[in-house]
Amino acid sequence: MKTRRGLRPGFTLIELTIALFIVATLAALAMPTYHNMIVKARAAKVAGDFNTVRVAAYNYFAEHDAWPADNYPGIVPPQLVPYLPSDFTFNHDGYQLDWENWILPDGTPMHPETHVLLGISVVTQDDLLAAAVVNLLGSGMAHYTLDDNYTFVLEGM
Repeated sequence: MKTRRGLRPGFTLIELTIALFIVATLAALAMPTYHNMIVKARAAKVAGDFNTVRVAAYNYFAEHDAWPADNYPGIVPPQLVPYLPSDFTFNHDGYQLDWENWILPDGTPMHPETHVLLGISVVTQDDLLAAAVVNLLGSGMAHYTLDDNYTFVLEGM
């Protein structure tokens, strides 16, 4: 800031330009970190919803000695409704959940004795969210990917 006799004190154009450049550089450095934080927070919400559905399915099995029937992505299986929070939905901003209950008459190729596979799928077109979900949930359970469908196997019987 320069002061001269007869002029009002203020910032020069170069000082303002340098200050704006510094602020823009700091913002550019912070944006990827902020975006990654948002993606990880959304992945944590998916993991929470995943665990809510898993616990509801196990509670249903404990009472009925059977698993809820398979349903379409985004649709809560009617059998799970009493075991889920009252406002719980399978449709969310950027992803859908899908309860999977596959009957395999001939079993799986590697395990012919396995005639039922249970899982929960996360359906999303957001590749960053999908990668974060797989990173968060995938290390502890079998999972596979087909297009925008990321399925995590809960049980094989």
